[in-house]
This record gives sequence, structure tokens and C-alpha cells, in this order.
Amino acid sequence: MINGIILLNKHKFVTSNKTLALFKRKLKLKKAGLLGILDPLATGTLPVVIGEATKYITYIENNKKSYNVRCKLGVFSECGDLESEPIKCSNEELTIHNLQEQTIKDTLAKFIGEYMQVPPMFSSTKYNGKPLYSYARQNIEISREPKKRRIYQIKFISLQLDILEFSVVCSSGTYIRTLVQDISKNWNLHSCLYSLHRSEVEPFEDFHNITLEDLTIDNLNKYLIKIPDMLSKLPKLLCSNEEINKLYNGLHIKKNESDTFESLHRITSKDDRFHGIGYFKENYFYPKRLMKR
Repeated sequence: MINGIILLNKHKFVTSNKTLALFKRKLKLKKAGLLGILDPLATGTLPVVIGEATKYITYIENNKKSYNVRCKLGVFSECGDLESEPIKCSNEELTIHNLQEQTIKDTLAKFIGEYMQVPPMFSSTKYNGKPLYSYARQNIEISREPKKRRIYQIKFISLQLDILEFSVVCSSGTYIRTLVQDISKNWNLHSCLYSLHRSEVEPFEDFHNITLEDLTIDNLNKYLIKIPDMLSKLPKLLCSNEEINKLYNGLHIKKNESDTFESLHRITSKDDRFHGIGYFKENYFYPKRLMKR
């Protein structure tokens, strides 16, 4: 059985769920899911979680995501990108023409740190159990509370005519479509997302992605991120075979090896085999999630 994560390089105009379905069909997999979706117009890194790895998604520390962003200034789009026909705001052309590089850099710098963002209506954010886009398609506007996000890094790349390009490292859950609009409001301009490429997803920065077309059964292992590597930020706890047997039987074991007794640990046998994760409570270690035997 295949267990782990593959970083797919998603194509433009293909939904994340369609990409997942094609992936499962190609590799004849029954169990696979996504770790953070991309909008249909976005490209780049799409983590696909396979097999028993799906049980450990909630324990992966993946707060940071890196993007290359291109946005079109002086246009308004109902959904925030080119999925809906943008409306040109001709009265904003002079403002765009006079926009200086230093002004852009100064504005971008203001967004670094904590950032309160209102989720867009055309999004999968839930309201009363239904995604906001289902209301937006019925022309129903829902009052939304701002969500706390974080911008770790944001860098100006270029301004070519009305296309502004920048890179950003942000927290999970950040809507780049909304960020683009919030930035351009500082210049009294409308804007919409023109193109978006996700280059990195934490904690998989050191792994390579691959297109679905290039992925085969033969090269799968080359790109497979195994479960211990998925959870590399959790400390490893070495256990004897006897201790591992107790954990599989739902029993706790006595350990005095951790300074942070409440933290999660990876359960590892002496042959460096991963068996699951557990947690400390005082001087005792308890199983939380275990692999199938």
C-alpha cells in the first residue's frame, strides 16, 4: 500500500478536485485527499495525501505557503479573478500610470505581520454549513467577519503597464484574490487576480513537485514524501518492540525522555520504522494514532 504525499504541479483551468480524481484513476488508488486546494486558475504545488497518510493530515504543521502573484490594476471582477469577466475602470488609468515603484514597496510593507482579511463571497468558507459561493451564485450577500491571517514576506517584482507582480509568503487560509484587492485600495484602484502560482507549501519546501502526466508507478517512490518526513517537525521517540506492542494494545508506557511531556511524538522502533504518534502525560506515553499492523 502507498502511504505518503505527492506534490503535484497543478495545471491552469483544472480544479483541484478534478486533479485529485485524475491522480487516483491513473494510479488506481482508492484513498487519497488534498492538503489545501488551489483555485481553477491557479497553478503550482498541490499536495496529494495517499493511503494511511490521510490519518495524519491534522498533525502536519503547514502554516506557510509561498506564491508568485500577478494582478491586473484598474479592473473589477465580481469573483476577484478572471473566472468572471473583468470590467475596465477607465478613470483609473492615470493613477496606474503615475504609480511609483517606491509607493508600491511602501504599501506592500504595511501588510507584513498580522492581517485581518474578510473572506470573499466566491469562496469555500462555510456559512450555516454551506460554502459562501453557493450564496454568491444566488446574488445573496452574507455579512462576513474578518479572519486573522499573517503575511510573513511580500516582495515587489515588477509593474508592466497595468500588471503588478509580487511574491508573498502567507499563512494558510489567506485568499490572494482578496489580498490583491486590499493592496490596490491603498491607491484608490480596483484590481483582480491575473495569475497565481504556488511555489512552496510548508513543511515540504525541500521536496520537488511533478506533473500528473510525468508521474508513473515507476517513478512514484522518487517523489513520495513518506509519513515520517511529513511529520518531521514532531520529535522522534524510540521504543522497544515490547513498548510498541503495548501501545498497539491501547496501553500506556513509562518514559522519562521528554522535557515537553504534553507534546506529540513520532513512535519509532529500533529499525527506524514509523508506527504512529502519541503524547506524554506526566511520565507516561499514550498512543494517539497508529499505523495498521
